[in-house]
Amino acid sequence: MAQWPCSDNRGYCLRAFPSRVCRNLIIAVIAVAGVAGGSIPACAQLVSSSIHTEGFSGSTTSKLTLRQFINEVARSNVDLAAQRYNVSIAQAQLVAARVSPNPTLSFGGTRDVSNKQQPSSENGGLSQMIEVGGKRHFRVSAATKNLLASSATLEDFFRTLRGTAANAFIDAVASDMIVQQKSKAAESLRGLADLNRVRFKEGDIAEVDYNQATVDSLQAEADLISAKATGSSALLALVQLLGKPGPTLPRPSSDLKIGDRKFELARLLKRTMQTRPDIVAARHAYESARASVCLARANRLPDVTLNAGLQQNESGRNPINPSPNYNLLNFGFSVPLPFFNSFRGEYLVATNTALQSEKTLQSVELKAEVDVRQSFQRFRFSEQRAAQYEGSILDLAVKVLEARLEAYKTGGATLLDVLTAQKAESEVRLAAIDALSERAKALVALEQAANIWDVDL
Repeated sequence: MAQWPCSDNRGYCLRAFPSRVCRNLIIAVIAVAGVAGGSIPACAQLVSSSIHTEGFSGSTTSKLTLRQFINEVARSNVDLAAQRYNVSIAQAQLVAARVSPNPTLSFGGTRDVSNKQQPSSENGGLSQMIEVGGKRHFRVSAATKNLLASSATLEDFFRTLRGTAANAFIDAVASDMIVQQKSKAAESLRGLADLNRVRFKEGDIAEVDYNQATVDSLQAEADLISAKATGSSALLALVQLLGKPGPTLPRPSSDLKIGDRKFELARLLKRTMQTRPDIVAARHAYESARASVCLARANRLPDVTLNAGLQQNESGRNPINPSPNYNLLNFGFSVPLPFFNSFRGEYLVATNTALQSEKTLQSVELKAEVDVRQSFQRFRFSEQRAAQYEGSILDLAVKVLEARLEAYKTGGATLLDVLTAQKAESEVRLAAIDALSERAKALVALEQAANIWDVDL
């Protein structure tokens, strides 16, 4: 019998196999195990071609780190650019609130059109409305608080957008990792199906074994296509966030690993209540509403209009009632009487708006606290789950596959047993990718909830 000295890094050798087809089949199975375990022995490379990773068809790609991606989103996102105009609008409203009423200049004159030789006159006057009750002060105060609320709302929009962008980045990275893993599995199962076709033609295996290998290969190809479609959608989601449509797709570059992170819940809650922008915006909105109440109360006081004028009268040449030239100075003031409009409705609206803003502030604070607590627990459990895949689970899956291979060499296991073990290990590796993705997303959610940001994947 032939001796085959080649061996893989698991420490077993291939020797003394009865036929060429059987020997090639065992090599292919070892190739499957090598791909699943992260390495391919030299002998397996005889039948397993080198694994290649494909870009998404029809598009070129450019690598991008998370930090670069977030910075580009902050610079180019269209929705964020639209939100910035709210701050500009609030600034303009503050400028308008500082404006005082304009004075009114008037001119007039009289002429005798009855031919009675009555005197003509010309007059000019100036009037100015004086706001009383501190209306301008309260108006400026409300506009100032509204500007601060708009600025905080813009910051909160970016906080949410940054979290959304980070999650999209993680999804794209995880999708690419899944494509690579499924591509390896499909390549190995494709080679195994080809060898089983040869073996079936030679009569070494039953048709059901050949059909099973073919089904597994086709299913792996279908899974790979589905994974590529998901990955393509994930990359296009990054394009939408970047706000730059074009032929080049961003290719996120990361391994989804993070360092050891320790958080204290009490410190996170304290920081959240002090700095989280949606809470800050709600506080400024409440203060603006209170200033609007004061403005509505002041509006119930009628404003005073002061006026002054000069009138010049020419001499009258009427023989019955002649008059000399003379000038008149007139002055006075006017006050509207609040019989029909006392601004009571405006005051009630402002009062209830302030009460509503107070309840909104309480609701935002409560939601923020719950958000931090939930995100804290989510991150803690995601760390525990990821730690399992970094340790024993993957090792145990490899040991099971190795044991099945050893048993298969001695006839103690069937090909179906080997395929089942290989699929189980592949599922474990996919679950490990999911655990890494979930831990990264949990970290993003926690830092987003607590208004801190030092995520670097």
